[in-house]
Amino acid sequence: MRKLRKVSILLILVVVLATVITGCSGARNRPLGWSGVTVSGNNLYFGTHSGTLFSLNKDTGTVQWQLSLEGAQGVYGAPLVSGDTIYVTTYGGRVFAVNTSGVLKWTSPTTQESKSPDAIISGLAYSNGNLYYGSTDKNVYALNAETGQQVWKFATGDKIWASPVVDNGIVYIGSFDNSFYALSADDGHQIWKFDAAGVFNASPVISGNNLIVGSLDRNIYALDINNGQVVWRFEGQKWFWADAIVVGNNVYAPNTDGKVYVLNASTGDQVASLDLGSSIASSPALAADQVVVSTETGKVSTIATSSNQQKQISDLQTTVRAPITADGDIVYLHSQTNETIYALNAVAGTALWQYRVQ
Repeated sequence: MRKLRKVSILLILVVVLATVITGCSGARNRPLGWSGVTVSGNNLYFGTHSGTLFSLNKDTGTVQWQLSLEGAQGVYGAPLVSGDTIYVTTYGGRVFAVNTSGVLKWTSPTTQESKSPDAIISGLAYSNGNLYYGSTDKNVYALNAETGQQVWKFATGDKIWASPVVDNGIVYIGSFDNSFYALSADDGHQIWKFDAAGVFNASPVISGNNLIVGSLDRNIYALDINNGQVVWRFEGQKWFWADAIVVGNNVYAPNTDGKVYVLNASTGDQVASLDLGSSIASSPALAADQVVVSTETGKVSTIATSSNQQKQISDLQTTVRAPITADGDIVYLHSQTNETIYALNAVAGTALWQYRVQ
């Protein structure tokens, strides 16, 4: 029975991944980017399915500038802003550094190289002058943020889609090899590794001494941040594709079964289960005291952290898989089907503006 269950899980996983990969492709096999929106100052930044980096005014949705990234083929990871520089990974396998005026600073590797690098789905993390990301070539990379030069790389057993998190000198990232890694941010050596029964696509969230991350083996895990040992695990009906969010001592964990599971962050005990009606692949955000979450069909709901009461505030009637971004009471969503940025007031439940990418 155990062997049969493992085979069944593997077959289902293959079907799901094939569906997801198909869903990432649009006309002419161009990838549809799942870039989240990054807010910095009065501007927001995002990448498109065609590989263009946009800057919009966050209050009005007015375009400040746009830059076509050569050979990008699409953007999946949310841009990262540090100082006066925007960093973005691309499906074309390169990392771009652009200043906040929209002028290219560097590309890594350079576009003059004859061999095209493998696609990058992962977003970026920044710490102490270095950038960190995973690649579909199975490696985790560290680059010098000023020059784009490689500092180190670490090989995993399969492709990486997850975005890393860096905390206290350690890079945390999951891989398609069913393992989750803790690596030294300085030189990339492995500190510990946790093996599960499914792919890690989500990024972790840190809560006290626990690192909480979901897997496609249907479990969300709390791992001891020091050694990777399981503190608790909770099994959902389907896959924990999106990132969880921690508010106080509660974990809000979306699942592709359409539910948001509210769990005790210390014990993993279920506090509540909220059914949004359809699959959730978009990572939630905290706006004021509301957890904001969207289904893949574009139904946006808030969950009051004081009572765990759910309220639908919008139906965008479009595909949403990109992570939600919050700035005060305002949330920004990037739709996949019609490539639109939506700005909503999460507290009032009102639409503010939308910008359709042409």
